[in-house]
Amino acid sequence: MGRDRRDRTPGRRTRPAYTRKRQSWYGYGTIANLEKSRFGCFLHDVTSIFGEVSILGLPILLVVSVSDSTASYGVTTAAIVAWLTMVLVGALVRGGWVRPPGTETLGWLTFSPALIALRFVHYNTVLAVAAYGGVAVATVVGVPLLSVTVAVAVGVGSMLVLPAIGESIARSRRP
Repeated sequence: MGRDRRDRTPGRRTRPAYTRKRQSWYGYGTIANLEKSRFGCFLHDVTSIFGEVSILGLPILLVVSVSDSTASYGVTTAAIVAWLTMVLVGALVRGGWVRPPGTETLGWLTFSPALIALRFVHYNTVLAVAAYGGVAVATVVGVPLLSVTVAVAVGVGSMLVLPAIGESIARSRRP
């Protein structure tokens, strides 16, 4: 992309969505930009988003891991399904395969302090709602498998709206 830095959409990292080049680390401090296949780009994006969701969502993942859920479709199952769904949808958005609603820009969020804080709150809230809310809905309806369905729906929806939320926060903070 030959666009000037000032013309970029605030709060959005668009380069991975528009190119097949990814940064790879070879150890000993060597970083290189490599052209990857579509599958290689997808794997790169999955690992990137997996690390992001896993590290920033660690508080609720630890809470879920110590819960007394022994049911097949309990809190732990719903949390894992939501976690993996969030990673998959986030990777698809980051790589430009899916355009998130509410924005015309492809790509994921930048790593500014405000957007890291947003992600921390967002990931923990979404995982808690997906895990505990999914089980609550399944218990009320009486269909245990519904907890997994709710977890998938919450995970997909949350990752599709996050780029637009982040973009609006970045625009409001722009000088």
